[in-house]
Amino acid sequence: MTWSSLIVYVDDEPDNIQRIEQGANLAKAHGAHLIGVSACAPETPMADAYGAGILLGEVLTAQHERAESALKGAEARFREIATKAGLSCEWRADVGDPTGLLVKHARAADVLIVGRDSANASGWRSPIPSDLAMRAGRSVLIMPPNPARSVAGAPVLLAWTDSRESRLAAVAAIPLLREAESVRVVELCDPEDIDGARLRTADVAAWLKRHGVKAEGEARAHDDRSAGRRLLDCAAEMKAGVIVSGAWGHARMRQWIFGGVTQTLMTESPVALLLAH
Repeated sequence: MTWSSLIVYVDDEPDNIQRIEQGANLAKAHGAHLIGVSACAPETPMADAYGAGILLGEVLTAQHERAESALKGAEARFREIATKAGLSCEWRADVGDPTGLLVKHARAADVLIVGRDSANASGWRSPIPSDLAMRAGRSVLIMPPNPARSVAGAPVLLAWTDSRESRLAAVAAIPLLREAESVRVVELCDPEDIDGARLRTADVAAWLKRHGVKAEGEARAHDDRSAGRRLLDCAAEMKAGVIVSGAWGHARMRQWIFGGVTQTLMTESPVALLLAH
């Protein structure tokens, strides 16, 4: 099992260059093809264009031209970094909805690399990570601004629950886990279930070892911290560069799409988060 191609989303957010560089490093580490994707949907005019004495068609044309200009700038940034890294690469872009375009092109890659859903990000320019995780049928690697550590080769925390989502996430992450310095499979559990959690994480670690992963299992009893906070503290303790997690919770709308643990990881993790659903 390998990662043969990766998609990195390119936009105008401040963390954009760093995200492309992380994607390029991952592609190089895995010998993968890197696909740059970008979209820009023209914003709907808020004012009455006719009332303002301006033809609506002219407004829309101008917005379309601005969108195309933004996409050309995104392509230039992507190609400069990918070429410098000596990667096999290609570019795909269109004027339209960013999330929809990424879902469409997800068929071409193993993993989608995107930025965190920021309060300052424009829905016209940036995809919504939670929507992608639900709709794309691919793992989504969410990069925070200024990640604390690099993704390629860094230790990995595999956040485990004995669930379908965790199993899918573990399988999807095997190429990443093989390259990791170390992998810790952590399950948070009730104190009375600590022996069961140790057995479950030991099973997962043994399975990963048979795939060439340097893995160990660990069970931790719940304390007064939230589960999401515990996982973030564990990642910091082991100097992880990535947290791998199933997208736990039930489908809702946009940022409310997942349960509390996943939401905490998506919004607060200082390192990359690989989600599978």
